[in-house]
Amino acid sequence: MKRKACYYLLLILLFAGQTAHAQFWKRWFHHKEHKSEYRPRTTTGNAKNKNVQPQVKKKTEIEYPQTVIKRRYRIDVFAQLYLDELVKDDKPVYKGKVPDKAIPGLDFYEGIKLATDTLNLTGHAFDLYVHDVTDPLHTPEALIATHELDTSNLIIGAVTNKHIPALANFAKSKKINFVSAYSPSDAGVRDNPYFILIQPSLQSHCDWILSSINKKYKNKTPVVLYRTSVSQDSNAYNCMKISEWATKKLSLNNALTKGKIKPLLDSVNTNLVILPILDVNYAETTLKQLYEWFPGYAFEVYGMPSWKSMDALRKPDAFPNITVFVTSPFYFDYSTGPGQTLIASYKKEAGSSHPGDMVFRGYETMYWYAYLLEKYGTIFNKNFSDNAAAPFTKFDIKVKRDKDDNLYYQENKHIYLYKYQSSSYMIEQ
Repeated sequence: MKRKACYYLLLILLFAGQTAHAQFWKRWFHHKEHKSEYRPRTTTGNAKNKNVQPQVKKKTEIEYPQTVIKRRYRIDVFAQLYLDELVKDDKPVYKGKVPDKAIPGLDFYEGIKLATDTLNLTGHAFDLYVHDVTDPLHTPEALIATHELDTSNLIIGAVTNKHIPALANFAKSKKINFVSAYSPSDAGVRDNPYFILIQPSLQSHCDWILSSINKKYKNKTPVVLYRTSVSQDSNAYNCMKISEWATKKLSLNNALTKGKIKPLLDSVNTNLVILPILDVNYAETTLKQLYEWFPGYAFEVYGMPSWKSMDALRKPDAFPNITVFVTSPFYFDYSTGPGQTLIASYKKEAGSSHPGDMVFRGYETMYWYAYLLEKYGTIFNKNFSDNAAAPFTKFDIKVKRDKDDNLYYQENKHIYLYKYQSSSYMIEQ
């Protein structure tokens, strides 16, 4: 109930005292002030040429324009706020439960706002514009067409892949940075050093998982349970490049049975299992089957980043003989100084001491990138190693290229590993 009341109070704060106007919200928001690293143990290559060293192609440097240092910077933020549905005649429509679809955007905005308040107190100078992409008049495409973004110095977007290409192309044309802070999709963006993906792609998660397994389990062959009959799971299968290295694998395109999987398992030693299934409900069902069919076996299962939302991981009696590993680019430690400060500010602002992850995401994205902008100017792309000001996540922004050295974009490679066992978890990295 506190969370529901929190959104109600937020909407009151957003719209109190505003006159009915198509852009009333805009005035309120305007503040003036690679390849997988897993390698199976096989012998390949021509012994005759074993001493021949392959030529390493030198990577081409990205040519950025000279940075521009300004007294004030303009930052534009895009999020899915659904303001037309939440507010009528300057009054909140929902006095109880706010629709689930609006919560990520509202949380992200709240984090942005809290970071802005903190930055203003410390003397940072910038103008902030927040745009609701669910309003047809204020989509990226609409604002680009009317040249309303032409003076922007930085764009932050908590948007889906639908709006990413327009913002990325505009950022490239203006030589300013666009930080995609919500979706892990690159939406097909290529040859764009101004597009920054801070939610690592599925390919990066899969590469990280295989690299971690290769280092940790040098003499253990994993069992891979996969399915290609569902597009998103097929995508995970392809990212893992399973067909190239897995020697113990079983398709889940048809119903999994105890008889099919038992020959692949070890009743004495711990079974290492890779389950590249993004569908959380299906993955949970598969874990439950492993536990119920083989309660005396031990399992260590590597899953997908989507599994963080799996309720069973927080139930002590769900599958006690299975340790589950899940990757995530974010870990927000409430016990740290920045964590306690944010919680206190959120409680004062919204009346709740339980901010969601998107509040933290909005806060740290705004805080770190505003810091980079003010310290290094409009072109801060060569200074991503300066991440000390990032309150929670120590972002590791790297240039992403294909095997032929063609530039894609910039991507955060920082990934944590969550280890779940009997409802408790720990962070391994």
